[in-house]
Amino acid sequence: MKLTKLQNIIFPAHKRFIPYTKMFYYGEGMEQSADKEYWGIAEYHAVDFAAYFNSFSIKKWMKYTKIDNVKICLTMKGSFKIRISGYYMNRGPFQEEVLSEQSFDLDEKKELILDIPQVSDQVTIVGFQIVGYKNCCLYSGYYATEIAEEEKREVRLALATTTFKKEDFILPNIQLLKDEILNSEDEMAKNFYVHVIDNGRTLNKEELECDHLWIHPNPNTGGSGGFSRGIIEANLQEKPATHVLLMDDDVIILPESLKRTYRLLTLLKEEYKDHFISGAMLYYERMNEQHEDIGYVHDDGSYGPLKHRLDMQRLDAVVRNEEPWPKRKNQYAGWWYCCIPTTIARLDNLPLPLFVRGDDVEYSLRNHAKFITMNSICVWHMGFTLKFNAAMELYQVHRNSLAIQAASGICQNIDFAERMRKFTRVELLRFNYNSAELLMDAVDDYLKGPAFFEKPDGERILKEKGAKNEKFEPLSKFKNIPVDLDAVYGDGPRGRMEKLIYRLTFNGLFCPDFLLKKEPVVIAYDWFYAPHRQYLRKKLLAVNPHMQTGAIRTLDKKRGKALLKRYRKTFKEIEQRQKNIRKKYQDRRAYMTSYEFWKKYLGI
Repeated sequence: MKLTKLQNIIFPAHKRFIPYTKMFYYGEGMEQSADKEYWGIAEYHAVDFAAYFNSFSIKKWMKYTKIDNVKICLTMKGSFKIRISGYYMNRGPFQEEVLSEQSFDLDEKKELILDIPQVSDQVTIVGFQIVGYKNCCLYSGYYATEIAEEEKREVRLALATTTFKKEDFILPNIQLLKDEILNSEDEMAKNFYVHVIDNGRTLNKEELECDHLWIHPNPNTGGSGGFSRGIIEANLQEKPATHVLLMDDDVIILPESLKRTYRLLTLLKEEYKDHFISGAMLYYERMNEQHEDIGYVHDDGSYGPLKHRLDMQRLDAVVRNEEPWPKRKNQYAGWWYCCIPTTIARLDNLPLPLFVRGDDVEYSLRNHAKFITMNSICVWHMGFTLKFNAAMELYQVHRNSLAIQAASGICQNIDFAERMRKFTRVELLRFNYNSAELLMDAVDDYLKGPAFFEKPDGERILKEKGAKNEKFEPLSKFKNIPVDLDAVYGDGPRGRMEKLIYRLTFNGLFCPDFLLKKEPVVIAYDWFYAPHRQYLRKKLLAVNPHMQTGAIRTLDKKRGKALLKRYRKTFKEIEQRQKNIRKKYQDRRAYMTSYEFWKKYLGI
C-alpha cells in the first residue's frame, strides 16, 4: 500500500499571517532561507508544530474515516531531535502524552517517515516538536496514512461561491484556486470544480474562466439565490459533483483547508458519508479568534455559536476545539464554508428563497444535518464585529425566522413572534422608531404568505428597509454630551417606583413634558437595553463604541403613539392568523425548494 497524504505542514506564507505565527507553530529560532527552499531551526531551539494548522486531529480522523495508521513525513537535513506527542483535556488544563523521541544526524536532505505510535483513547490531537542541534533544516512535511486505493471514495468536489461586486475578495480567491489547486499536480485538481455565481454581473467570463472554473451571471437574488444556483450547477455539470461546498465571497481562505476537506471526504466511513463538513469562521479583524464552527438557534430565538470564542494561538484552545462539546437543539452550519453531499443537495431539495439570512439555518434543520468540524478547515470573514445593521438584524432575520419555522416546521420550541413583540416594545421605549417599524414590517410581510417570497424582489426590499437604518455620526459631533466608551454597556439599578412610572407612562410617552429630563444620556446602539439610563429622558445618544459613532434619538409623542397603536394591531393579527398562515407556507414549501421554481425565479 502506498502512502496517502492527509494534510501538509504549512507556514505563514502571507504577510497578513506574520502576527499569528502561533497558529502554525510555537517557539522561536526558525527562519526561512533566502531562497525559500527550507526553514532553518537555530541550535538548541525547539519549534513545536502542535498548533491550529499543523497538529493532527487524530481522534476525529480515526472516528470519521477508514484510516487505522498515521505517519509524519518530514524532509530534513542536519542534526536534530523529533518528539511526537498526543494532547487531551483533563478537567481543566490540557495534558501532554509523549509518544516517541528520536534523534537524527543527516549530512544530506532526506525524507523521514515516522510512525505515530498507538495513542490512548483520550488523546485528541497529535503534534511534533523539532529541537535543532546543528544545521537543522526543514524542507517540507505532511501527515499521511497507508491505505488501499479501493478503500477510497470517489469524490468530485464543486465549490460554489456567490459574489456581488466584491472584486477585492473574489478575484484574488479565484487566482488562488487556480494557482494552488486547479493548475497544480495535486490529485485533487482533476476532481475539483469551481462555480462562481456572479449576482452583480460584473465579472469578465472570458478572462476568468478556465477548465473546471465557470462564471455564472445571475440576477441579484441574494445568498439564497446564489447558492441555489451553485447547487444546481454542481448537479448539472458534465460529471455531476458528489459534494458541493458553499462558501462566501468576502472571505480569506487557505487552499490547504480545501485540500484537507477533499482528503477527508475520500476516506469517510459509510456511516458518516452524508454528514455536512462545517468549516469554522474566524474573525478577519482578529485572525486568531474563532467565532463559530457550528451554530444553534437559542431557546429565546437568537442565533449564535455552539462554542465560546477560542484563541487559536493557544494550545489549550486547539485541543479543546476538538474535544466533544454538548449538543444543542437546532444546530446548523453557516454557509461561509459548508460542504454538503449531493445526496442531500439535490435539485428537488434546494434552499428556500429568503434572499439573505436564515437559509443556512433552515437547510441544516430541514435536512436533520449532522456535522463534522476540524481544526484548520476554516475561513476568515470580515465585518461581523463592528456593525449592527438594523434592516438586516431586525427585519430580514426576524421575517425569515417566522418563514422558515412555518415552511419547514423547525424550531417548534421557539416563539419568534413573542421575541419580536418584546423587541418592538423595547425599541419604542428607547425612541428607536425606525427599528420598531422594521420589526413590524417583518411581521406584516410574513403575513403576506409564501407568494411574497416567490417574487424576486429581495434586492429592492432590502434597499427600502436599509433606508430606515439609523444614521450615525462621529462622536466629535456630540462634544456637549460626555461619553465614556468603556461604560456604554451598563445600567443602574431601578427602584420599585421608577419601574412603575416607566411602565405607566411608557417611558414618558404618556407623561407631561415638564417631568422629562432635557439632558441626553448615553445608551448602547444595538441589543443592549438600559431602562434606568433612559428613564424619562427627552433625548438619548445611541453610541457605537467600536466605531466611535453616535446618533441622537428624540421622544416623538405623535409618532410614538401611532406606532404603539400599530404594535398592538400587528401582534394581535399574527396571533390570530398564525395557524392558517403556517399551513400556507407548509403547503408551498416543496414547490419553493424545487428545480422548477428556481429555474423560473432565476430566469435560467
